[in-house]
Amino acid sequence: MLRMAVISVFIFYLCCFLFDLWVLGDVTVISAVLRFGVVAPVTGGLLFYLAGEHPIAHKEVAAILVALFAQVCWSIIVVSSHNPAVLGYYYAACTFQMAITIAAASPFRPSLHASIFTFCLTYWVIWLLEGATPLYALQHLSVYLPTMSMTLLVCYQLEAEAVASYLQQQENELLKRELSRQNKDLARLSVTDPLTRLSNRRGTEMELMRLTTEAKSEAERVVLLVADVDNFKAYNDAYGHGAGDECLKRVARAMRRALPIEAHFARHGGEEFLAILSGTEAEIAASVAESLRRAVRQLGIGHDHTGDRNRHVTVSIGAACGAVRSSADYERLLEAADRALYAAKGDGRNSWRVFEGDEVERVVA
Repeated sequence: MLRMAVISVFIFYLCCFLFDLWVLGDVTVISAVLRFGVVAPVTGGLLFYLAGEHPIAHKEVAAILVALFAQVCWSIIVVSSHNPAVLGYYYAACTFQMAITIAAASPFRPSLHASIFTFCLTYWVIWLLEGATPLYALQHLSVYLPTMSMTLLVCYQLEAEAVASYLQQQENELLKRELSRQNKDLARLSVTDPLTRLSNRRGTEMELMRLTTEAKSEAERVVLLVADVDNFKAYNDAYGHGAGDECLKRVARAMRRALPIEAHFARHGGEEFLAILSGTEAEIAASVAESLRRAVRQLGIGHDHTGDRNRHVTVSIGAACGAVRSSADYERLLEAADRALYAAKGDGRNSWRVFEGDEVERVVA
């Protein structure tokens, strides 16, 4: 915008050469030299400076300085004329006031300083004009002062509006970022179990969608494990729901640490957890299941109401392996893992089983 303003004012300044020829006539040479030979190269240097990587405040000051320099050159032109029409022509000094306050769209403070300089230059040069009198100076002042006051007021209003617009834009950006953050938090909370901070069923559905749409190569080799806390109802009844919640959180953290970092791990419901290892060979299902079982047993959480000789919180785990190309494949794999889990439960708990085909591999820890 500043560059376009400079170009527009510069073109107008050069066109004023025609007014010099028409109104004055006796300053043709000096007008051509100053406008085209001096101001034009300086303006070209200004445009080159504006195209560079400089602070915008410096560019604005540079534009005002060039405008003031152009006024000095114009003052030399009118002072050099002996034509009586120069007194009428000198009212054009108001155009420089408008150029530095409105056309250049400069900040108010630099415009105010430039206006003071322009005012002093104008009413110093006015006494050098041929035929100038105090009455003429007063008449000129009666036109110039309102112009100066109104253009400075407009400049101030434009700057105030620009600042208000900028602040509003910044506030809108802050609101957008805050809204985006809250949306992300809501999206995260919608797939997060509030107790264990693991994924919930919705999070598992999103992982399933990812496998069936974006990671089809990984979906060809999936290990699914279902883990259930043994005798958890008895633990809850004996120690209270607060202790039960704390137990679930500790169990969830232990199993999460025992799983590979890329594995999807979720609370499947109640005291049941689910792990999905995509792009994983079936051979590691047993070792992963054993790692989960051992991680929970090593917590050493006491449980005196198991109904058997085991007096600690343990988990039973069922695992199944296969491809998950659709939700139907996932349901079949989940059903197979549940069958393996029931087999582990039926064999005394604190153990794991891997479902393979129509058989459940029996492995007791």
